[in-house]
Amino acid sequence: MKDARLKSKIKEMESAKRELEKPTNSTVEKLSFDHWWVSLNKRSTLRPHMKEIIWADFKARGLDKEELADKYDEGLKLFGL
Repeated sequence: MKDARLKSKIKEMESAKRELEKPTNSTVEKLSFDHWWVSLNKRSTLRPHMKEIIWADFKARGLDKEELADKYDEGLKLFGL
């Protein structure tokens, strides 16, 4: 009996956590790696050959050609920049 209540409580907590993790803004759009690269170079200048190196690292980490800018930024931090 206690196991059933515990399982239902865990399911409730997990569903509440998933609701919090959903983006609140429905207009959040993915952008291409190339578009993100251009916006990155407006903020900081990187050498042009770094684009292919960083893209290879992103692919190895499982990022696609179109992602949220935050995912690309996080990948750049993991890359070391």
